[in-house]
Amino acid sequence: MVDDYASDRSYYLGSSHTALQRELDERVQYDVESVMTRLRVSSVDDRFVNQCMQSLQAQLAEDVEKLTFLAAQADSHSIDYLESEAFAEAEDLDSGYSTPFAQPMKSRRELQMYGPLVRHIARFPSPDVQGEEAFDRVFRRQSAALAPNQYHTPGFPKFTPDFSLLRDRSFSELPPAQQRRWCDRAGFIEVKPSNNQHAYPTVAGGPASSLLAQAADYARLHLSGRPFSVFSISLLIFGCGFCVCIFDRQGVLVSPRYHMWEDLDVFIRVVRSLTRVLDEHELGLDPSVSPAPQSMLPNGTEAYIVDPVGSDPRHWCTVHEPIWSSLSLFGRGTTVWRVREVNASGQLCGPEMIMETSLRSSDRDAESFVYHAIKGSHPGLAKYVVGADVTFPDNKYKRITAHALRGTTLGPNKLTSVLHRIVIETLGRPVWEYHSERELLEGFITALEAHQFLAEQKILHRDISAGNILLAEDLLRQESAGFLTDLDFARLESDIEVKITETVSPPRGYGAIPSHLHGPSTRTHTKFGSQRGGQITGTLQFLSRRLLEAMLSGKPTPPTTAEDDVESFLWVLVYAIYRRICFLDVGTPEEQQKLGRAFTKSFGGRTTEEILEARRVAIWSLTDAPLVIQHTSEPLRYLLRQYQFTMVLAAERSYGTPLTINVSQHSAAFTHQSLLHALRSVLDQLRERPELDRRSDGTS
Repeated sequence: MVDDYASDRSYYLGSSHTALQRELDERVQYDVESVMTRLRVSSVDDRFVNQCMQSLQAQLAEDVEKLTFLAAQADSHSIDYLESEAFAEAEDLDSGYSTPFAQPMKSRRELQMYGPLVRHIARFPSPDVQGEEAFDRVFRRQSAALAPNQYHTPGFPKFTPDFSLLRDRSFSELPPAQQRRWCDRAGFIEVKPSNNQHAYPTVAGGPASSLLAQAADYARLHLSGRPFSVFSISLLIFGCGFCVCIFDRQGVLVSPRYHMWEDLDVFIRVVRSLTRVLDEHELGLDPSVSPAPQSMLPNGTEAYIVDPVGSDPRHWCTVHEPIWSSLSLFGRGTTVWRVREVNASGQLCGPEMIMETSLRSSDRDAESFVYHAIKGSHPGLAKYVVGADVTFPDNKYKRITAHALRGTTLGPNKLTSVLHRIVIETLGRPVWEYHSERELLEGFITALEAHQFLAEQKILHRDISAGNILLAEDLLRQESAGFLTDLDFARLESDIEVKITETVSPPRGYGAIPSHLHGPSTRTHTKFGSQRGGQITGTLQFLSRRLLEAMLSGKPTPPTTAEDDVESFLWVLVYAIYRRICFLDVGTPEEQQKLGRAFTKSFGGRTTEEILEARRVAIWSLTDAPLVIQHTSEPLRYLLRQYQFTMVLAAERSYGTPLTINVSQHSAAFTHQSLLHALRSVLDQLRERPELDRRSDGTS
């Protein structure tokens, strides 16, 4: 399994949607009746639906006629024509850092539909109906680009859905600058003018439509920006047609196609259900998580209570913003939070710890299994506390999986995604938030030494990325400047004896159950060997060149080696250095914009081809950028140039072009010994000459 770690702020819209169209292949189920069952449309009051239909026919007949006319006009053109027209009329999204929250531009045809749709949709969330749920959400036209409200993300593209489902009506009264947060959206609507621009393939078994790919792009941002989301719901309107989609980490479920006027009762029920009937969990919130009461929120910030992990009885509460949230739609969907224990009185207690939640394939052992397999300890490894698959709060024996959330039965020998959660004692911050180059190098060296420690036990990490190497918040507590975390993809290369303690169901079918066995019990057993999934795993933007080329070739993929992981360490180092400089308030606007675009080009690739091309040229062009020269030390730049020659050499060999460098003079190997020697050499120079070091404020 390979995750995607798109690092850009504003990469090209078409490229992103096209990449997602390929990812959607074989992941979409169409005409799924259970979508409407999950929306509980049948629970919407029949009298309310009839009243809305009568009101619409009496008061909004002109709007219905206008929408029908606009759809007929659009239907007279091909889909290619309409998409080209929309692209020509839309805002150029590649505006870099100069206008990060620009007013979104939609096509003229879409804009003409907004007015009638706004009046149409606005009638269904109110008035109150006796006996109905008291949720008060509202759809609002999205008048400004949604902003990356969290620094933990690698940078959100400025994609803007046509309508947002605000989690509470009061959010619509906030100042415009505070209405741009993805975390305040419970869902969204995307609109296309033609009946032909629907969400279904044009031929059976064909590729996903452009509309579905566009909605999938919004869904991945929604899942990343909205805390603890396990799925995202979208209402898609195309001409006079509509459908509902549910996006999760396993794929997409698309409802049957409906007509807005012929199936007006269904449309009313969908809007009413989304705004008034469904609770937070039915709209995608992790069932094992609930919003924290206001009394627990420091300074009015938002927090979440998390159920106990495995047999550990403690409840947890998130503190601060997430440290990390994956931008991938499919895959693990990893999120990392700081948490504290909640005592019996509902008060926070104990030190802050780190909680990681992610999905694993059901054919692989859990990450907690790997931690149990490690012999001894290393200061550069995260200190494991507890870990387990997540279960439903009303059934502690039922794991939260993609199929369980969908309400479907998993067939024999079929795979699903299982929600897994671990807590680690070690507290860290993102590697790009280093205060000095010395701190960065000390953290990297310790993490790389920890990787070598695991490799010597025949445990290979296989997912070295910018989210998995952290700098220690407390040097005394961690006993190191940095540490390595997230062993979910680790491969155990030989049989290892592991003792596991797990929760088990009380006995059934043998007469009366003794009173002391009515609750969950635990058992300890010994397990040999492991199941650790496929050969190539990791995060796409940080994979080694060898693995990327293997993926591109279409040939059988080789297993990841220690050298592949060591090369990934280098790419994380490069990423951390350049990302930090991009966020420094230094240089002229022109220099900042130029560096930002170069960074986007270097780490914003969504395909194997784009990433390999960036490795060949774009990334190394950053080394000579004026801001990089000003805000990195000469010893660190020398190290980057050393490995630049290695990468250029590898590219020239791959592409069959003549060698232009002296191999013996410049190249550096991707081994633990070689990279550790290079990092230690730079660190020694910075220790001997502290004035060379570059600190987080850009000074030496």
